[in-house]
Amino acid sequence: MKFLSYIYYLITTCRNFLYDAGILRVRSVPGVEIICIGNITVGGTGKTPAVQYYTKRLRKMGKKVAVVSRGYRGKRKREPLLVSDGKMIFSTAFESGDESYMHALNLNVPVIVSVNRRRGCLFAKKHFDVDTIILDDGFQHRKLKRDRDIVLIDATNPFGYRELLPKGRLRESFKKALPRASEFIITKSDLAGEKEVEKVRRFLKFKENKAVSLAKHGVVSLCDMYGNPKPLFWIKDKRILLFSGLANPLNFEKTVISLNPSYIERIDFMDHHNLKIRDLNMIQRRAESIKASFILTTEKDMVKMPENFVMENLLVLKIEFTMIEDHSLKPLEKKYEKGTQN
Repeated sequence: MKFLSYIYYLITTCRNFLYDAGILRVRSVPGVEIICIGNITVGGTGKTPAVQYYTKRLRKMGKKVAVVSRGYRGKRKREPLLVSDGKMIFSTAFESGDESYMHALNLNVPVIVSVNRRRGCLFAKKHFDVDTIILDDGFQHRKLKRDRDIVLIDATNPFGYRELLPKGRLRESFKKALPRASEFIITKSDLAGEKEVEKVRRFLKFKENKAVSLAKHGVVSLCDMYGNPKPLFWIKDKRILLFSGLANPLNFEKTVISLNPSYIERIDFMDHHNLKIRDLNMIQRRAESIKASFILTTEKDMVKMPENFVMENLLVLKIEFTMIEDHSLKPLEKKYEKGTQN
Protein backbone atom coordinates (compact mmCIF):
# COMPACT_ATOMS: atom_id res chain seq x y z
CA MET A 1 0.00 0.00 0.00
CA LYS A 2 2.83 2.41 0.87
CA PHE A 3 4.40 1.87 -2.56
CA LEU A 4 1.07 2.48 -4.35
CA SER A 5 0.55 5.66 -2.31
CA TYR A 6 4.00 6.85 -3.41
CA ILE A 7 3.13 6.22 -7.06
CA TYR A 8 -0.12 8.14 -6.54
CA TYR A 9 1.88 10.98 -4.95
CA LEU A 10 4.17 11.20 -7.97
CA ILE A 11 1.24 11.29 -10.39
CA THR A 12 -0.73 13.98 -8.54
CA THR A 13 2.37 16.08 -7.83
CA CYS A 14 3.46 15.98 -11.47
CA ARG A 15 -0.06 16.88 -12.64
CA ASN A 16 -0.29 19.84 -10.25
CA PHE A 17 3.16 21.05 -11.32
CA LEU A 18 2.08 21.08 -14.96
CA TYR A 19 -0.94 23.23 -14.10
CA ASP A 20 1.03 25.53 -11.78
CA ALA A 21 3.67 26.05 -14.47
CA GLY A 22 1.03 26.84 -17.11
CA ILE A 23 1.99 23.84 -19.25
CA LEU A 24 -1.51 22.38 -18.93
CA ARG A 25 -4.20 24.85 -19.91
CA VAL A 26 -6.80 26.21 -17.50
CA ARG A 27 -9.98 27.35 -19.25
CA SER A 28 -12.61 29.78 -18.00
CA VAL A 29 -16.33 30.28 -18.57
CA PRO A 30 -16.96 33.95 -19.45
CA GLY A 31 -19.68 35.85 -17.63
CA VAL A 32 -20.10 33.39 -14.78
CA GLU A 33 -18.73 33.37 -11.26
CA ILE A 34 -17.69 29.83 -10.34
CA ILE A 35 -17.47 28.79 -6.70
CA CYS A 36 -16.05 25.34 -6.02
CA ILE A 37 -16.99 23.32 -2.94
CA GLY A 38 -14.34 20.64 -2.57
CA ASN A 39 -12.05 18.77 -0.23
CA ILE A 40 -8.67 17.04 -0.07
CA THR A 41 -9.88 13.64 1.14
CA VAL A 42 -12.11 10.94 -0.30
CA GLY A 43 -15.72 11.46 0.79
CA GLY A 44 -17.19 12.12 4.18
CA THR A 45 -16.62 15.87 4.57
CA GLY A 46 -20.24 16.90 3.99
CA LYS A 47 -20.03 18.37 0.49
CA THR A 48 -23.63 17.61 -0.44
CA PRO A 49 -25.29 19.62 2.38
CA ALA A 50 -22.61 22.33 2.01
CA VAL A 51 -23.43 22.75 -1.70
CA GLN A 52 -27.10 23.09 -0.83
CA TYR A 53 -26.33 25.61 1.92
CA TYR A 54 -24.31 27.84 -0.41
CA THR A 55 -26.81 27.56 -3.23
CA LYS A 56 -29.62 28.77 -0.97
CA ARG A 57 -27.41 31.50 0.48
CA LEU A 58 -26.42 32.83 -2.94
CA ARG A 59 -30.03 32.80 -4.13
CA LYS A 60 -30.98 34.95 -1.14
CA MET A 61 -28.33 37.41 -2.34
CA GLY A 62 -30.21 37.63 -5.64
CA LYS A 63 -27.87 35.41 -7.66
CA LYS A 64 -29.05 33.16 -10.50
CA VAL A 65 -27.43 29.88 -9.51
CA ALA A 66 -26.86 26.47 -11.07
CA VAL A 67 -25.11 23.41 -9.63
CA VAL A 68 -22.64 21.52 -11.82
CA SER A 69 -21.23 18.17 -10.76
CA ARG A 70 -19.28 15.27 -12.18
CA GLY A 71 -22.20 12.98 -11.33
CA TYR A 72 -20.01 10.38 -9.69
CA ARG A 73 -21.07 6.78 -10.49
CA GLY A 74 -24.03 7.99 -12.56
CA LYS A 75 -24.83 5.65 -15.47
CA ARG A 76 -25.94 8.15 -18.12
CA LYS A 77 -25.90 7.88 -21.90
CA ARG A 78 -25.37 11.56 -22.71
CA GLU A 79 -23.21 14.44 -21.55
CA PRO A 80 -24.00 16.96 -20.20
CA LEU A 81 -27.09 15.57 -18.49
CA LEU A 82 -29.76 17.96 -17.26
CA VAL A 83 -30.86 16.51 -13.94
CA SER A 84 -33.27 19.35 -13.14
CA ASP A 85 -34.22 22.73 -14.55
CA GLY A 86 -35.15 23.95 -11.08
CA LYS A 87 -38.79 22.93 -11.49
CA MET A 88 -38.81 19.38 -12.84
CA ILE A 89 -36.46 16.43 -12.43
CA PHE A 90 -35.52 14.73 -15.71
CA SER A 91 -33.29 11.86 -14.59
CA THR A 92 -33.05 9.11 -12.01
CA ALA A 93 -30.50 8.82 -9.22
CA PHE A 94 -29.04 5.87 -11.15
CA GLU A 95 -28.36 8.13 -14.16
CA SER A 96 -27.18 11.27 -12.38
CA GLY A 97 -25.51 9.84 -9.28
CA ASP A 98 -26.98 10.07 -5.79
CA GLU A 99 -25.55 13.45 -4.79
CA SER A 100 -26.70 15.30 -7.90
CA TYR A 101 -30.14 13.76 -7.56
CA MET A 102 -30.33 15.01 -3.95
CA HIS A 103 -29.52 18.52 -5.21
CA ALA A 104 -32.37 18.23 -7.69
CA LEU A 105 -34.76 17.14 -4.93
CA ASN A 106 -33.79 19.86 -2.45
CA LEU A 107 -32.90 22.87 -4.62
CA ASN A 108 -34.99 24.94 -7.01
CA VAL A 109 -32.09 25.59 -9.38
CA PRO A 110 -30.75 23.90 -12.51
CA VAL A 111 -28.58 20.86 -11.78
CA ILE A 112 -26.26 19.57 -14.51
CA VAL A 113 -23.80 16.67 -14.47
CA SER A 114 -20.86 16.22 -16.80
CA VAL A 115 -17.44 14.63 -16.54
CA ASN A 116 -16.23 17.68 -18.49
CA ARG A 117 -17.11 20.31 -15.89
CA ARG A 118 -16.48 23.25 -18.23
CA ARG A 119 -18.91 21.81 -20.74
CA GLY A 120 -21.48 21.49 -17.95
CA CYS A 121 -20.91 25.11 -16.93
CA LEU A 122 -21.27 26.32 -20.54
CA PHE A 123 -24.53 24.37 -20.79
CA ALA A 124 -25.84 26.07 -17.61
CA LYS A 125 -24.86 29.52 -18.90
CA LYS A 126 -26.36 28.98 -22.35
CA HIS A 127 -29.69 27.44 -21.34
CA PHE A 128 -30.39 29.16 -18.01
CA ASP A 129 -28.42 32.43 -18.21
CA VAL A 130 -27.01 31.93 -14.71
CA ASP A 131 -24.48 34.33 -13.21
CA THR A 132 -23.13 31.95 -10.53
CA ILE A 133 -22.25 28.26 -10.63
CA ILE A 134 -21.59 26.05 -7.63
CA LEU A 135 -19.08 23.41 -8.69
CA ASP A 136 -19.72 20.33 -6.57
CA ASP A 137 -16.52 18.46 -5.68
CA GLY A 138 -14.15 20.09 -8.16
CA PHE A 139 -11.07 21.05 -6.15
CA GLN A 140 -8.88 18.53 -8.00
CA HIS A 141 -10.43 19.46 -11.38
CA ARG A 142 -7.67 21.94 -12.25
CA LYS A 143 -8.57 22.47 -15.92
CA LEU A 144 -11.57 24.70 -15.06
CA LYS A 145 -10.84 28.21 -13.76
CA ARG A 146 -12.94 29.27 -10.79
CA ASP A 147 -13.25 32.40 -8.68
CA ARG A 148 -13.26 30.76 -5.25
CA ASP A 149 -12.20 27.37 -3.91
CA ILE A 150 -13.94 26.62 -0.61
CA VAL A 151 -12.26 23.57 0.90
CA LEU A 152 -14.04 21.46 3.51
CA ILE A 153 -11.96 19.86 6.24
CA ASP A 154 -13.63 17.05 8.22
CA ALA A 155 -13.02 17.68 11.93
CA THR A 156 -13.18 13.94 12.68
CA ASN A 157 -10.40 13.09 10.18
CA PRO A 158 -8.99 16.34 8.81
CA PHE A 159 -6.05 15.10 6.76
CA GLY A 160 -6.96 11.54 5.79
CA TYR A 161 -4.52 9.83 8.19
CA ARG A 162 -1.82 11.96 6.45
CA GLU A 163 -1.47 9.27 3.78
CA LEU A 164 -2.46 9.37 0.11
CA LEU A 165 -4.69 6.83 -1.56
CA PRO A 166 -4.87 3.89 -1.32
CA LYS A 167 -3.14 3.66 2.09
CA GLY A 168 -4.87 6.77 3.43
CA ARG A 169 -7.75 8.98 2.29
CA LEU A 170 -5.89 11.95 0.79
CA ARG A 171 -6.56 12.78 -2.85
CA GLU A 172 -3.32 14.76 -3.04
CA SER A 173 -0.62 16.03 -0.69
CA PHE A 174 -2.43 18.37 1.71
CA LYS A 175 0.72 20.50 2.12
CA LYS A 176 0.71 21.20 -1.62
CA ALA A 177 -3.09 21.43 -1.97
CA LEU A 178 -3.99 23.80 0.87
CA PRO A 179 -2.30 26.90 -0.67
CA ARG A 180 -4.73 26.70 -3.63
CA ALA A 181 -7.76 27.14 -1.37
CA SER A 182 -9.49 30.50 -1.03
CA GLU A 183 -10.91 29.63 2.39
CA PHE A 184 -11.62 26.67 4.66
CA ILE A 185 -14.60 25.28 6.52
CA ILE A 186 -14.02 22.78 9.32
CA THR A 187 -17.11 20.57 9.02
CA LYS A 188 -18.71 18.18 11.49
CA SER A 189 -17.14 20.19 14.30
CA ASP A 190 -19.93 18.99 16.61
CA LEU A 191 -18.68 15.40 16.22
CA ALA A 192 -15.13 16.16 17.38
CA GLY A 193 -13.73 17.52 20.62
CA GLU A 194 -13.09 21.24 21.03
CA LYS A 195 -9.34 20.69 21.37
CA GLU A 196 -9.20 18.71 18.12
CA VAL A 197 -11.17 21.37 16.25
CA GLU A 198 -9.01 24.18 17.62
CA LYS A 199 -5.86 22.29 16.68
CA VAL A 200 -7.02 22.02 13.06
CA ARG A 201 -8.03 25.69 13.01
CA ARG A 202 -4.65 26.82 14.35
CA PHE A 203 -2.85 24.67 11.79
CA LEU A 204 -4.82 26.16 8.88
CA LYS A 205 -4.44 29.73 10.11
CA PHE A 206 -0.71 29.32 10.77
CA LYS A 207 0.03 27.63 7.44
CA GLU A 208 -2.27 29.60 5.11
CA ASN A 209 -3.62 32.66 7.00
CA LYS A 210 -6.97 32.41 5.22
CA ALA A 211 -10.55 32.54 6.49
CA VAL A 212 -11.51 29.49 8.54
CA SER A 213 -15.18 28.88 9.37
CA LEU A 214 -16.78 26.19 11.51
CA ALA A 215 -19.85 24.16 10.57
CA LYS A 216 -21.89 21.32 12.01
CA HIS A 217 -24.20 18.75 10.47
CA GLY A 218 -27.20 18.68 12.76
CA VAL A 219 -30.29 16.51 12.63
CA VAL A 220 -33.23 18.38 11.15
CA SER A 221 -35.98 15.78 11.00
CA LEU A 222 -37.05 12.22 10.36
CA CYS A 223 -39.42 11.06 7.67
CA ASP A 224 -40.76 7.75 6.45
CA MET A 225 -39.97 6.39 3.00
CA TYR A 226 -42.95 8.29 1.56
CA GLY A 227 -41.61 11.64 2.82
CA ASN A 228 -44.04 12.03 5.73
CA PRO A 229 -42.35 13.77 8.70
CA LYS A 230 -41.95 11.88 11.96
CA PRO A 231 -40.91 13.19 15.41
CA LEU A 232 -37.29 12.79 16.45
CA PHE A 233 -38.32 11.46 19.88
CA TRP A 234 -39.46 8.23 18.21
CA ILE A 235 -35.81 7.11 18.27
CA LYS A 236 -35.33 7.58 22.02
CA ASP A 237 -35.00 4.32 23.95
CA LYS A 238 -35.62 2.25 20.80
CA ARG A 239 -33.57 -0.51 19.19
CA ILE A 240 -32.25 0.81 15.87
CA LEU A 241 -30.59 -0.78 12.83
CA LEU A 242 -28.61 1.62 10.63
CA PHE A 243 -27.58 1.05 7.05
CA SER A 244 -25.68 3.34 4.71
CA GLY A 245 -23.22 3.57 1.85
CA LEU A 246 -21.04 6.38 3.17
CA ALA A 247 -17.33 7.14 3.24
CA ASN A 248 -17.52 7.53 7.02
CA PRO A 249 -20.51 5.61 8.47
CA LEU A 250 -19.22 6.15 12.02
CA ASN A 251 -20.26 9.80 11.83
CA PHE A 252 -23.77 8.69 10.88
CA GLU A 253 -23.82 6.48 13.97
CA LYS A 254 -22.59 9.33 16.18
CA THR A 255 -25.42 11.52 14.91
CA VAL A 256 -28.01 8.85 15.71
CA ILE A 257 -26.50 8.30 19.18
CA SER A 258 -27.40 11.93 19.94
CA LEU A 259 -31.08 10.88 19.67
CA ASN A 260 -30.62 8.46 22.62
CA PRO A 261 -31.64 5.06 21.24
CA SER A 262 -31.32 2.09 23.60
CA TYR A 263 -29.33 -0.01 21.09
CA ILE A 264 -27.68 0.55 17.70
CA GLU A 265 -26.37 -1.90 15.14
CA ARG A 266 -24.88 -0.83 11.82
CA ILE A 267 -24.68 -2.34 8.32
CA ASP A 268 -22.13 -0.62 6.09
CA PHE A 269 -21.92 -0.69 2.31
CA MET A 270 -19.26 0.83 0.08
CA ASP A 271 -19.54 4.58 -0.52
CA HIS A 272 -22.14 5.35 -3.24
CA HIS A 273 -23.33 1.72 -3.20
CA ASN A 274 -26.35 1.09 -5.42
CA LEU A 275 -28.81 -0.85 -3.25
CA LYS A 276 -30.22 -4.10 -4.59
CA ILE A 277 -33.32 -6.02 -3.54
CA ARG A 278 -31.10 -8.66 -1.94
CA ASP A 279 -29.41 -5.97 0.17
CA LEU A 280 -32.73 -4.72 1.47
CA ASN A 281 -33.99 -8.23 2.18
CA MET A 282 -30.83 -8.88 4.17
CA ILE A 283 -31.36 -5.63 6.11
CA GLN A 284 -34.94 -6.58 6.96
CA ARG A 285 -33.89 -10.03 8.16
CA ARG A 286 -31.23 -8.52 10.39
CA ALA A 287 -33.69 -5.97 11.80
CA GLU A 288 -36.09 -8.78 12.68
CA SER A 289 -33.34 -10.84 14.33
CA ILE A 290 -32.26 -7.99 16.64
CA LYS A 291 -35.89 -6.91 17.20
CA ALA A 292 -35.23 -3.40 15.91
CA SER A 293 -38.09 -0.95 16.25
CA PHE A 294 -36.85 1.06 13.27
CA ILE A 295 -34.42 0.81 10.37
CA LEU A 296 -32.66 4.11 9.80
CA THR A 297 -30.81 5.38 6.72
CA THR A 298 -29.68 8.62 5.06
CA GLU A 299 -31.26 10.72 2.29
CA LYS A 300 -28.30 9.83 0.09
CA ASP A 301 -29.08 6.12 0.44
CA MET A 302 -32.84 6.53 0.24
CA VAL A 303 -32.69 7.93 -3.31
CA LYS A 304 -30.89 4.75 -4.47
CA MET A 305 -33.49 2.29 -3.20
CA PRO A 306 -35.21 0.23 -5.91
CA GLU A 307 -38.62 1.55 -6.95
CA ASN A 308 -41.71 -0.02 -5.38
CA PHE A 309 -39.76 -1.67 -2.56
CA VAL A 310 -41.66 -1.19 0.69
CA MET A 311 -39.97 -1.16 4.09
CA GLU A 312 -42.61 0.00 6.53
CA ASN A 313 -40.36 0.51 9.56
CA LEU A 314 -37.79 2.51 7.57
CA LEU A 315 -37.00 6.09 8.65
CA VAL A 316 -34.79 8.58 6.82
CA LEU A 317 -32.57 10.95 8.80
CA LYS A 318 -32.33 14.44 7.35
CA ILE A 319 -29.15 16.41 8.09
CA GLU A 320 -28.60 20.15 7.64
CA PHE A 321 -25.32 22.01 7.18
CA THR A 322 -25.20 24.90 9.68
CA MET A 323 -22.48 27.48 10.18
CA ILE A 324 -21.27 27.93 13.76
CA GLU A 325 -18.61 30.53 12.93
CA ASP A 326 -19.11 32.08 9.52
CA HIS A 327 -16.34 33.93 7.69
CA SER A 328 -17.29 32.58 4.30
CA LEU A 329 -18.31 34.59 1.21
CA LYS A 330 -18.21 37.86 3.18
CA PRO A 331 -16.41 39.75 0.37
CA LEU A 332 -19.03 38.57 -2.13
CA GLU A 333 -21.88 39.66 0.14
CA LYS A 334 -20.34 43.11 0.65
CA LYS A 335 -19.77 43.43 -3.09
CA TYR A 336 -23.40 42.55 -3.77
CA GLU A 337 -24.70 44.95 -1.09
CA LYS A 338 -22.72 47.83 -2.63
CA GLY A 339 -24.05 46.90 -6.06
CA THR A 340 -27.66 47.06 -4.92
CA GLN A 341 -27.14 50.40 -3.17
CA ASN A 342 -25.65 52.09 -6.28
